[in-house]
Order: sequence, then C-alpha cells, then structure tokens
Amino acid sequence: MSYEMSTATPTGITLAREWSTVLFVGIVTAALGILVLVWPSETLVVLSVLFGIQLLLFGLFRLIHAFADDAPARGLLGFVGLLGMIAGIAILRHPYDAIAVLATILGVVWIVMGSIDVIGALADSTIGNRWWQAIAGLLSVTAGIIVVVWPTPTVTVLAWIGGLYLLIFGLFIVVSSFALRSAAKQV
Repeated sequence: MSYEMSTATPTGITLAREWSTVLFVGIVTAALGILVLVWPSETLVVLSVLFGIQLLLFGLFRLIHAFADDAPARGLLGFVGLLGMIAGIAILRHPYDAIAVLATILGVVWIVMGSIDVIGALADSTIGNRWWQAIAGLLSVTAGIIVVVWPTPTVTVLAWIGGLYLLIFGLFIVVSSFALRSAAKQV
C-alpha cells in the first residue's frame, strides 16, 4: 500500500487567504442594512416591485409552457400563467397596496395558526409544555391582529428589524474577516 501526501489546502486556510472577499461581503451586508434602516418604505417598495416582476415572469413562462407539445394539464398551466401575470401587473401598478395586502395575509395566517396552537394546547392534556404553547399561540394571535389592523406600519417595523439584523450581521462579517486575515498571516 502506498500513501500519498495530499497537496490540497485545508478549507479554513483557503478561506483565511480570501479575507478580503469576506470583508467585501461584510461591508456590502452592513451597507444594505443601513439602506433599509434609512429608507424602510422605499426598500419595501423595491421588494414589492421585484416580487411583481417575478410573478409576471413566472406567469409568462407558465403560459408559454401551456402551449408546448408535451405540457400536461395545458388549461391549468395557462390559467396559472395568466393569473401570475395579472398578479404581477397588479403589484407593479400598486406596490404600496401590495405590501399592505401581503402584510394582511401574514397577519391572518398568524391569527389562524395562533388560534390552532391555543386550542390544541387547551384540548390536549398530554402535551408537556401546553401552557407555553398556549402563550405562544396567544402571542401569535396578538401579533396577527396588530398586523391586520396596521399592516403598512407593521411591515415598516419589520423592515427596520431586518435592516438592523443586516447591519449587525455585516459588522460581524467585517470583524471576522480581520480574524481570517490574522490567521492567514500565521500560516
């Protein structure tokens, strides 16, 4: 048996040598966080527009696929394609309204899921942490009601939280890149 020495560089060392790329990613992430914090409404509109474009393209491709020779359920594909295109156009025409509608849908989902959690916790005595499940369900219902009553301000607060997360995470990546640079110098 012959054993050969591997000349492959360990992954950690390779990453350490690419500290400048990691630094760049950290700076971009932190900058995106700052942009979201400074312009939360505009950021939400950009996301809404991107979502509208995605739905429009999704619908267009589904519609085209409906006319392909090997397409199963052509009628259904065509219907889904048209529906996607109509939804995409509606979102592109009214991005602020789309944000409020999506937030309202999220709020309704939270209310329904929270209600299911509360009912499940109260009905099933075999659940060990059923009171925690009931409390979590009540919090979900409360959050859902807040979102349904004030959809746009709630989404703006969520954008701020997301922006703050991006800023902190970006700064963490920047600090990590300098630690990688130090590791690369020691190798």
